Amino acid sequence: MSDSASQTASLSAAEDGLIDYIRQFAELSQDAYHIPASWSYRSQFHLLLALGRRFTPATSLDNLVGMPDRLCYSNAARYARAHRDEGVVYAEGFALTHAGLDVYLPHAWIVRPDGTVLDPTWDDAPGRAYVGIPVANSRLWPVEGGGLLQDFDRTLPLLRDGFPHNALADLGRPLTASGSQDLLPELGEAHSVH
Repeated sequence: MSDSASQTASLSAAEDGLIDYIRQFAELSQDAYHIPASWSYRSQFHLLLALGRRFTPATSLDNLVGMPDRLCYSNAARYARAHRDEGVVYAEGFALTHAGLDVYLPHAWIVRPDGTVLDPTWDDAPGRAYVGIPVANSRLWPVEGGGLLQDFDRTLPLLRDGFPHNALADLGRPLTASGSQDLLPELGEAHSVH
């Protein structure tokens, strides 16, 4: 197997593991919340499985100076705002840390127009896999605090109403070849995903 094929297989396996992790949380949250049937998504995990995309990790830019640890949401939003003319957008979801740690974390990063990741928080070693939602509408990008999927006040309207029209960017790769709907756990009769 060539180095390129080996790297592609390794990336795919890391992404698949990350998607399985998100799916497990979606299944666990299935009956944990009493969500009205009219809501768009049962949990942030359901939202990620329905709208999420895969993104290709890339080495950091030589001139990228790492932003503060544990502030990935505001770091990513701040960087995206400052470099909007380069066509980058804010993305949020889960990432698999760099080799040796094997930890799945809620995280935010930047997506370039080619679907590769620029991670202003993990500048020393990018994550091995990124699965999330690319948000084109800069009004939704967090200014400070938690992210869209981790901060209750930001998450609740998205679960209830979904994302506004044209808020998401068509960047990255689909979670599955056949579409993301087949990743969603089976829902009871009272709840459906829109």
